[in-house]
Order: sequence, then structure tokens, then C-alpha cells
Amino acid sequence: MRFFARSLTLVAGLALAASLAACFGKPPPPQRYLRVELAQSPCPGDTAQQHRLPLGFKGLTTMENLDRTAVLTARDRVLTASLEYYWEGPPQDVVGRALRQGIECQSTGLTPVDYQPRVAHDAVLTGQVTAFNVEETEGGRFVVSVHLDLWSKNMGARISSGDFNAYAPLENFNGDTIARAAGDALGRVVPKVVDWLDGGMPKLQKALEK
Repeated sequence: MRFFARSLTLVAGLALAASLAACFGKPPPPQRYLRVELAQSPCPGDTAQQHRLPLGFKGLTTMENLDRTAVLTARDRVLTASLEYYWEGPPQDVVGRALRQGIECQSTGLTPVDYQPRVAHDAVLTGQVTAFNVEETEGGRFVVSVHLDLWSKNMGARISSGDFNAYAPLENFNGDTIARAAGDALGRVVPKVVDWLDGGMPKLQKALEK
């Protein structure tokens, strides 16, 4: 009887161990990296464009909860990080690259250059990404929000500030759909930023004359 009881205990223990191994050993979903691309826009490159004012483009920042490559989904007031979908870089880099590309190709008065602390800059652009995520609302959409500040020479005075927002609807929550929606939303933000920057040129030129 004792041998039989010990055998049952051993079998039960092995079954439990196998069950736990199956639970803890379950592989996570494969990591998929999403690439955000804007619709191709022509870069004029004519004589007028070549004489634009250099704009020191300072790297964008973001809030701590957004500073990650995992795709975030907002459900009510809670943000959840995906275990499957990831961006190629954190949102501030993705948005910053799109803005720089847009300013380079579309602005009539400014051309972006790398910001360097010990180098004189006639104008400087700084900013913070405040939203770059999926929202489970209105059937699903992707939201982009960014706050920007335009500064005079060497960040001596703030010329103007702006908040820019856009969203694109989601047909589903698959990776390709999310990447396209992010590109569409960014594509709506960029022209707004370019118009705002070009509209601030008179104030910027006036500040440079002082």
C-alpha cells in the first residue's frame, strides 16, 4: 500500500511539473517591427530653396510612459504596451524623422540642420511628443500629438509655440494596418507644422535683425 501511495504521489508530482512547464515554457508571440513611412512628396531643390534659413533641429523628447518601442494601445484611460508589435525606434525618433523630412521637402523658409550646443544657430526647433498610440475608440484609430517651440538665435527667445494633432482610422488592429495609420496620421501633422514654421518667418527675421 505504501509503495502504491508513493507511486501515485510521484505520478501526480510529475503531472504537476509537466503542467507547470507547459505554462511557464509557453513561448511569447514573435516580435514584429513596424516601419512608418510618409507618402512621397517632392523636394523642389531650386535656387530659392537652397537659400533657406538653417533651422537647428533639436531632438524631440517625450513623456516617460511613451519612451519605448512597444506599440501602445489606449483603452479608456489606460495605456497597454504590446508584446508583439514594436516600432523601429521610440516615438520621439519616429516623429522627429518625419518632421525633419517634411520640413526639408516642404518648407519655403527653413531647412533643418543638426542642433549642436556650441554652434550658433539662427533658429532652433524643440518639442515633445505627447501621443503616439492606438486608441480603441470610434472603431479604432491611431493618434499623433506633438508640442513644438520655435526659438530665435541660440534659443535666446521663444518666437512661437504650437500643438499639432491628427488621427487616422483603423480597419483592424493588425501590424500593417497600424503602421499605415501611423504614417497617415503623421502625414497630416507634417503640413500643419510646415505652415506654422513658414508663418513664423517674419517674427524670426525681425528677431535676427535686433
